[in-house]
Parts: sequence; C-alpha cells; structure tokens
Amino acid sequence: MFQNILHQLWNQRRQNGWILLELIAVTFFLWTVIDPVCVLTGNRLIAPEFESEGRYVLELEAYDFNDVRYRKEVTDTAQRDNLLHIAGLIRRCPEVTDLTFVTPYSFPNCRSWSGYTIATDTLDNAQTRKLSVQYYEFYVRDGGNLFRTYGMRDAVTGRDLEIPADCLDGDKVFVSATLARRFYGTTDVRGKKFFMSGKPFEVAGVFGEFKHRDYEQPFPLVVFLNSRFEPEPYIHWRWFIVFRLKDGVDARAFEKRFREEVAPQLQIGNFCYPELVSFNRQIRDALENSGTLNKLRVQYALAGFALLCIFLGMTGTFWVRCDARRGEIGLMRSLGATKRDVRKRFLVEAWLLVTVAFLIGLVAVAQYVVTSGSLEGDDTFYWQNRPLAHFLVVSGVVYVLLAAVSLVSTLIPVSRIAREEPADALRDE
Repeated sequence: MFQNILHQLWNQRRQNGWILLELIAVTFFLWTVIDPVCVLTGNRLIAPEFESEGRYVLELEAYDFNDVRYRKEVTDTAQRDNLLHIAGLIRRCPEVTDLTFVTPYSFPNCRSWSGYTIATDTLDNAQTRKLSVQYYEFYVRDGGNLFRTYGMRDAVTGRDLEIPADCLDGDKVFVSATLARRFYGTTDVRGKKFFMSGKPFEVAGVFGEFKHRDYEQPFPLVVFLNSRFEPEPYIHWRWFIVFRLKDGVDARAFEKRFREEVAPQLQIGNFCYPELVSFNRQIRDALENSGTLNKLRVQYALAGFALLCIFLGMTGTFWVRCDARRGEIGLMRSLGATKRDVRKRFLVEAWLLVTVAFLIGLVAVAQYVVTSGSLEGDDTFYWQNRPLAHFLVVSGVVYVLLAAVSLVSTLIPVSRIAREEPADALRDE
C-alpha cells in the first residue's frame, strides 16, 4: 500500500505541490510562534530549589520624621531593639517554625537584585577566570538560617544545609550549584576559594540550582552570613524578616490571625503597620510586574490562533482534495476496501505530505535561527541554551502539532465521504 500511495502522490504532484507550499509556509510561521512558548515554559518548569508554601516576608515600615506620629526620643539603638522584639513576637507564634533576618534583595522574586563579579585571582590577566554572580545576605545569629527557612538543600548530599560555627567570621560563604558548575566545573567545591573585590572567600557548602525569579533560569548565587546587627537610622530598609510555618498549618487561618492579633503588637517605637507577603504572592507579583505572564498569555493566544487558522485552512484544503477524489473512494469501497482502509490510506498520504513539507520548511527555519543567533545562551546546562537541543525540541513540538492538525483536518472530510455508498460516490464519474 505504501508504494501505491507514493505513486498516487507523484501522479497528483501538481495539486499536491500547492499543499506542500502551504505546509512549508505554515511550518516556518508555526516554529517562530512556538519557540518563545517552549523557552518561557521550559524556564518556568526548572525547579526553583526553594519552597514557597508557608513562607512569608515581613516588609516593615517606619514613620517618617515629618510624620506627627514620629517619636524623636526613639534612638537608632532602641529601634534596632524594637526590631529584634518584633522578630521575637513572630518567632513565638505557635504556627512559626523558622525565622531569619535578610536584606531586601535576599529572598526569591523580590524587587531588588544585587550582584558582584568573582574571580580566581586578584590579578587581572588572561588566566584569571571571572563570573558575574548575584548575592544574598542574612543575619546568622539568634537561630537565623536562610537555607532552612527557604527549604534549600545540599547539592551533593540532598540533605539540609548546616551552618558550621567557623562561618561566623565572614570569610566563608555558600554558593549555588549553578555557580560551582560554571566557575569550577563541578559541584564538589567545598573548601575552594575565590576573590570578590580583592577579598578571598572560602566555599563552606553548595546548594541546588536556585532561581531568584520564577520566569528566569538559575543564576550563579553567593550567600553571605552576617553576624552583626548594628543600629541604623533606616534599619527597616536594611533588614526584612522572613519566616516559614510549620507543616500542616492552615495558611489562610494564620494570615487572618496575624492581621487581627499579631500585627497590632508590631507597632512599637517608630514601626507602623507592616505588610505580610507570602512567597506565592511574590511569585505572582514578579510575573505580573516583569510582563512575563502577559507575554506568555500573548504567545499562548497567538499559538492557539495560529493553530486554529491552520486547522481551518487545512480542513478546507483536504476537504476539497477528498471531495475531488470521491470517485476514487467509491471505487475503493466497491472493490472491498473498508471505511477504515480508506481513512488509513488518506491519513498516510496526509502524513507523508506534512513530513516532506516539514523537512523542507526546517531548512528555512535553520537558516533563520542561525543568522539571528536566537538559540544561543550563557548556560549550556539547560536545553534552551544549547542550539542543537533547542532546535530539535522546538522542531519536535512543531511537528507533532502540525501533524495532529493535518491528520484531524484530513480525517473529518474523508470519514464523511467514506460513509457514502459506493454507487452514490461513483454516480458522477
């Protein structure tokens, strides 16, 4: 049967040629539409290496000195003590299990971002490797443990990260697996050193592929441990409070109780009513503010509209093609072919046309992506940044969608005609 189908397609090459041209154009258009959807979706599917459920950040506010409620007698030291008192009140909540002071740029999906460049040496020469990194900072005393609060794990053992006592002197740090892999070539880098602003730091541990923002790929991250909590005029800008709830706690019930019972107790000194924000809300806000969510919606809508147009166009094309071959279908049925045989033959023909057109269209797509350089990325650990893998993944998705639409577009008209009696189909022949 397959050889007969090939002869049939060749004999009708003039009519099939127009269908091929249509499918080639559709392949190119659909590839450019599906590509950003695959990349954005692939980035979001990368595990973030932190847990968002039951995690909160308390963004404290304070009265400005021009406010009538501002108390001049509250010194910077008293304000720091008030902040520590606030942390103690939250820590004593029966629903809370871990609490940590962090800087405003040190929790996932926050509005801030801080970075440095690390190097293998203090000398600036061709042999010195450099890497741009992001950094977090948290207050390690009073039980503070950013890794435990966020649910981060050791990249090598998969266990909870413990903070050694010798990390409090400030020259030891923790790094992400992304940083270790890109800077050292391995994640087993405990004890290795790097330089930042001329100062040496030793790696005390490695955590997993951490994503600062949900819509991005993991970026090299360094976590510093701060053992000092000095008084500052704007200490509420310097330190935020992050904490997590115990497993099984009803988050909605806790938030309601926090607003009604706990929040009024936190208005001490010059601190005013704080805002409690969950990590899940941080993720949603970051997606909305970055425009990524809107971009995804537009791309999904565009892809859906493109598939609908392709479906309608292909249905019309194959409908006319099948209707023109009603006599052939009637002859097949009169010679003993079943409805299933007829459908199978036409579906194979459609599949061959789609496959040939897709392969030809890929040549134009490959030329386009090579000249535009749109497949290249910094971290080849992910398929999105490896040109060949990127091209093959997106092409595979496009092929499946195009084949599915074409086969359905063929199945509808051929099923209708195959149900006709052979005599009715041959009447006009």
